[in-house]
Amino acid sequence: MRRYHPLLTASATRVARQWGGGAPSEVDDIVQEIYLRMCADHARILTSFRDPRPEAMFGYLKVVSTNIAHDFFRKKNAARRGAERTTNVEQASHVPAPFQDMDRLLSLSEIDAMLEAHTEQKENGQRDRAVFRLYYRHGMTAQAIADLPGVGLNPKGVEGVLYRLTRALRQSFGYAQESDAE
Repeated sequence: MRRYHPLLTASATRVARQWGGGAPSEVDDIVQEIYLRMCADHARILTSFRDPRPEAMFGYLKVVSTNIAHDFFRKKNAARRGAERTTNVEQASHVPAPFQDMDRLLSLSEIDAMLEAHTEQKENGQRDRAVFRLYYRHGMTAQAIADLPGVGLNPKGVEGVLYRLTRALRQSFGYAQESDAE
């Protein structure tokens, strides 16, 4: 701490001034956040850094502390805009989409029933249903869904979930339509 604390405080102060702040209590909060993030996950940020030059650690810590300070202000500004009112992935799967006619509402409820039936026994069934609904009901892209906290998939993984579920639902509808015709 004696060696790197002035560096972390200077980075926090510089970023606070860029964001229009700089009060000592705010800088202290940012420095505290920097320490917390650096120590998180068994100090992964610190232990993963490999460079044989001793002066490289100063540059690395300066960049990391500056990024954490920027994240602090982004999070603070997001809270002002009402980001805490957004829902996480599990809650988003139950957010109703706007409907314009009764036929669409009925077909969506049929899709939801088949989706539930297909994913209820799966380990990640709730996540997969949320991905499906976010994509088809709310029009989010695979990249946007992958960027959501708690999804735990990259864009290709999201596309894979969507492909599997869409194929399974089409097969289910095909079987349902064949039995209705008989």
